[in-house]
Amino acid sequence: MNKEDIIAEFKLFFEREFPMTGVELTATTNLLQDWFVDSLAIVNTTLFIESRFGISMARADINGDNFLNISTLADLVLRHLTS
Repeated sequence: MNKEDIIAEFKLFFEREFPMTGVELTATTNLLQDWFVDSLAIVNTTLFIESRFGISMARADINGDNFLNISTLADLVLRHLTS
C-alpha cells in the first residue's frame, strides 16, 4: 500500500464520518482547524486506523503533529506498516 492509496482511504473516511460543507478536503487540509476534528473524531480516527490498517496505535502516536492533516496521518500509517 502506498501513500496515495492511504490518503484516498482517509479522504473517504473523513468525508463519510465527518462531512463538512463548503470546505474542500485535500491531503493538506488542517484537520484540527479547518475540518473540525475534535477529540471524539480523533478517537474514531484512531479506531479506523487500527481496524483498517491492522496496526496498534500507541499513546505517543496520538498528537497534533500526526493528526494535522491526511498526509501526516498517511505518514504515520506508513511508519507503522514498515516497522
